[in-house]
Amino acid sequence: MQAKILGSVVPQVSLEIQPSSRKVRKQSGVIAPVAPPPIIGRLLIDMRHATWMAIESSSIASRLYRSYRKLPDFVRAPARWLVMPRWHIVTTMVRVAARGAVVSGPFQGMRMDLSPVSSRHLLGYILGTQELELHGVVERIVTRDYKTIVNVGAADGYYAVGLARRLPKARIVGFEGLAELHPVLRHSAELNGVADRFTINGFCEPPDLKRALGASEGRTLLISDIEGGEIDLLDPARARELDITDILVETHDAFVPGCTETLIDRFSATHNIERITARPRTLKDFPKNILPWLPRRMPDLAVELMNERRTGLQQWLYMEAKRQGR
Repeated sequence: MQAKILGSVVPQVSLEIQPSSRKVRKQSGVIAPVAPPPIIGRLLIDMRHATWMAIESSSIASRLYRSYRKLPDFVRAPARWLVMPRWHIVTTMVRVAARGAVVSGPFQGMRMDLSPVSSRHLLGYILGTQELELHGVVERIVTRDYKTIVNVGAADGYYAVGLARRLPKARIVGFEGLAELHPVLRHSAELNGVADRFTINGFCEPPDLKRALGASEGRTLLISDIEGGEIDLLDPARARELDITDILVETHDAFVPGCTETLIDRFSATHNIERITARPRTLKDFPKNILPWLPRRMPDLAVELMNERRTGLQQWLYMEAKRQGR
């Protein structure tokens, strides 16, 4: 997932957590003794987003996790199962029951080749609950005759491949800054029979976006999820093509304070803007066509499976251009 702002890298949130660098508490130049954080015990019961946030806030837990991250994967993989057995058993059951396809939502039936991290910790992709606040927007997008969709921060391909399936005449131009995700994206496109309309590129700088939009044909949609980089990339002063492009952007005020309001100010003259705000998941959101016993027997875990690992209040802007110039 692309994450660069004005030449600097923005911390990313994923669940192979890279804890923030925090100084260990010291007294007279010596590390102060601190009791083991209670979250270590919680890890033995279950994996929860709050647990990882607690790791972030504890110097000792952060150091332990950084040490764990240095271990080879053949050591870390069984360690994950030993530390969080219930979580990994249930996530495996979800993947097996889904048979590699999204089970609900606007992209139901899409086959996904998820990255290792997403397959363990972002089960909302498979459940179809990922960003369910946008399901209505996605259905409206499908009714529009988009000829080109530019997806910056394509990640695992949920929107790039999903919309390619729903819009069989659209050409998809993807940008993804993490090269290790490119094979995942290509494979998902092949699994869904859309590879012939799908191209994937690396990191997207403003000149790259300008070229992509300038080369687009017909009505164009831009989708952006780049961890705060949208404040630099989505600037009509650097790409006038944005004035006539519909935009769906995930904003990241937790990384760039005021980001959402800044984008609204930039585009209010040229676009009709709808703001969407995330809400907590509940048992009612869990799809009824997979593991129907899980919400009854393990309700907390069923809700946790839909947790999207957000930092702060999550918002999106769906901005429809008032003028369509293509």
